[in-house]
Parts: sequence; structure tokens; C-alpha cells
Amino acid sequence: MGLTGQVTHQVGNALELPFDDGHFDVVWTQNSGMNIQNKELLLYASFHRVLRSVGLLALGSPMSGPVEPTIFPLMWAVDAATSFLRTPTEMRAWNDVTPQPAPQQPATPTATNPTIGISDIVMGDSVDVIGKASALNRIEGHIVDMHGVFVRA
Repeated sequence: MGLTGQVTHQVGNALELPFDDGHFDVVWTQNSGMNIQNKELLLYASFHRVLRSVGLLALGSPMSGPVEPTIFPLMWAVDAATSFLRTPTEMRAWNDVTPQPAPQQPATPTATNPTIGISDIVMGDSVDVIGKASALNRIEGHIVDMHGVFVRA
């Protein structure tokens, strides 16, 4: 893409970003706040600090849907003790909620074509039950996905 020398990769803690105030034009976050209880004062305040005036926050995150309770286990939590989903309304009345398309049935593995992905490796034997819970959460309205681009005031 011709970006060699123009892009750097840094690993860090999103709650303690090691950048100056107003350092970025855009902050992009995807699936990053589900385990953070006080995300408004920690995660989003951190993003706000490093964004320039009129900088953009691009957000994609699962949110709590209209049907309670959430079905566990999930990719980020085995139970409610470590899952801190907000409703789209609680997230400052942001209502740019994009419904998740119905999950597709996974391909059936064969001896010559086993379907092993990163989820299988990370979740191990729990991947099937987590996948089923994730699908039910979205189909039944326990979880909705929110996508939006917001301008820093």
C-alpha cells in the first residue's frame, strides 16, 4: 500500500495512552470496551484526550440489547462479573445501531479441509458454546452492535 516508513505499531494500555494531548486526528476502536466497567471515565476519556479538536472517534462495539439478560459465555466474559455492556442510549444517547446480520452456519469441517480459526485456538474447547451463545444473543436481541463516527467537540 506504499505506507512503509509512514506507519508505526505500538502496543500499550488504552486506559493510559502514552501520547500527548491532541496527538491524533482519528481514534478507531473496535470491540474494546466490553470488559471495562467505567469506560466513560477511563476508556473514552483517554480517547478524548489524545484526539485533536474536531478529531474523529470511529467506534464499533457490542452493546446491551433490549432483551435481558445476556447469555453467557461470550468471547470476552464467562459470566456477568466481567462483562460491562452499555445500551446504546446509555452511551450518550448514541443510537447509530446497526443490527447484526443473522449468523451463517459454519462450514462443516472435513478431513481434507478442517476449519480451525483463531477463535478455536484462543477459546479451545469452549469455542462451540461461546459461538452458540453469541449467535443467540444477537438473534434474540440480547446484544446489538453499534457502529458510528463521532466528532470531538
